[in-house]
Amino acid sequence: MSESGAQSCLPITKSGIRTHPMPKKTPHTIPKPASLAAIQKLALKEPDHQRDEITEYVEWQLNKGSDAHHKVVHLERMKSETVFGTEHVAWDVHTDEPGRWWVITGPTNLYSQHEFPSLDYTISFHIGVTARVAAREAKRAPPSRKDRLRSAWRRWETATEAVDLGKEAEDFQAVGMRCRETLVSLAKALQKDVKLPEGAETPKAADFVTWFSHIAQHFARGPRNEHVRSYLKTTSREAWQLVNWLTHTSKASLHEAHLALDATSNLLGMMSLVVIQAESAAPQMCPKCNSYRIVAVYEPDLGIDPPYVSLCESCDWNSYENTDS
Repeated sequence: MSESGAQSCLPITKSGIRTHPMPKKTPHTIPKPASLAAIQKLALKEPDHQRDEITEYVEWQLNKGSDAHHKVVHLERMKSETVFGTEHVAWDVHTDEPGRWWVITGPTNLYSQHEFPSLDYTISFHIGVTARVAAREAKRAPPSRKDRLRSAWRRWETATEAVDLGKEAEDFQAVGMRCRETLVSLAKALQKDVKLPEGAETPKAADFVTWFSHIAQHFARGPRNEHVRSYLKTTSREAWQLVNWLTHTSKASLHEAHLALDATSNLLGMMSLVVIQAESAAPQMCPKCNSYRIVAVYEPDLGIDPPYVSLCESCDWNSYENTDS
């Protein structure tokens, strides 16, 4: 049949244009998702310790506070993204019960894929929430240290709140003043425990630098602590000079207020550790498992002397429940 004959067989629409007939519909199917067994054969394996950490975390989260015994049956590392120096790794996790989870690290948390179907959105949500929590916690004293020097830490927390409200130079000067009050409070809290050398003149109450020299000598005594003692004396003097300068400069700025806050919290944190170690007489090594991961916790409500409990972070041994150890 000629080309013109073929065209003449085409149907004519109302507009007079010949069209090709619609092809017949053919049945088709959408392929089923690959089985977990097939995925596990083809997926690249991550280091065992990373997989074990994520598995333990998910099973702990799903089973805590209940009689459930959910198990992780498959997990796969999906992507890694670094934001402001912190790496966030996203995992796709399958459990034996119906349901899949996103697990994102830095810090680690899990999210139901039913409620958070988009991984990119979940990462953004995770980073936003953890950033807000980190910003809030940065303004608080470390829980393990603040009780022994509660008054000084409380003054420092007040200074951190003031810096967020600061707009002008005088506001940042006020931050310096609060940091200065924090350091004075720190020295006063420890003065009563210090025995001055024979013949030494008692410093004035507000003479922070001289008092802190005696404080460092008392709580970091002995040849072993020579460098600790020297560092505390130098750091305390420099921190005192910085906060005093900020208090009186007429051109105080936000970043200088943050420097004063950091210098103050650094000295507070170091002194808290030194005081707790000196007063608690905590063992260097766990008597049960020989681990060096020993921490001392200030517990004045227990009625023990000294008011500290030594804890082993490796085996959960503690000196309060094992007084015979």
